[in-house]
Amino acid sequence: MNISSPTNTIHKQPFPRQTTSPEARPEKDVQTVEKQRNPNEEFYRYEDSPWLTKNSRGEIASFYKMLPKEDLDDLRDKYLKELIKTSNAEMCSMFDNYHEFKQQLTYLNLELSNKHFGFTLGFNEAIQVTDPDGVLTPAEFTYLTEKLNERQSLKDDLSKNAKNVMELVDQYTEKLDNSHTLNLENYSKIIDYGQVFSRNHIGNFINTILYQVERNAPKREDERRPIIDTHA
Repeated sequence: MNISSPTNTIHKQPFPRQTTSPEARPEKDVQTVEKQRNPNEEFYRYEDSPWLTKNSRGEIASFYKMLPKEDLDDLRDKYLKELIKTSNAEMCSMFDNYHEFKQQLTYLNLELSNKHFGFTLGFNEAIQVTDPDGVLTPAEFTYLTEKLNERQSLKDDLSKNAKNVMELVDQYTEKLDNSHTLNLENYSKIIDYGQVFSRNHIGNFINTILYQVERNAPKREDERRPIIDTHA
């Protein structure tokens, strides 16, 4: 058999012409990107050993492997103490802001000022009013929500504090058993700053916050993987 026979010749077929314009496809691509968005991870993402320096690939620097355990524990302790200090400072600022608002409310709406209400962080990253006693009317709830969200410094402190609390839930294993899920989606169901401030007047708010996590937060079903719940 002659292997160079013309019957073995391969003829290249031209690629089919593109019939869909480039402008017609982005809609599907955008939908794919939207499905992949995860507001929980966009707000806060777990980091392994944040007290250790990472390289350009996000890996823990190799020289830490040469350090004794005592030195590594010391780095961790210092980091957590600073995180707790920062979290308490944020909550002290929020406490002052919240009570200033309540004092102003006595001049604006005396009846409403006598009702107990608090606030938390909503899934939309705005301040969400809490009504543990169920005493607020829909109009009062809307009014308080609008007025509290006008206080930008309170919103900023709340957002920063929520991220720090989530990190403490991940890293502060002496206080928690590392089995609770706290994220942007369920934060408003777990943390109520009105309850924190009404039950703790000495400025050490973090213990009350972590108690709410321990009592209200769901347990993690998986072991370490994403500590943030994922959306389908």
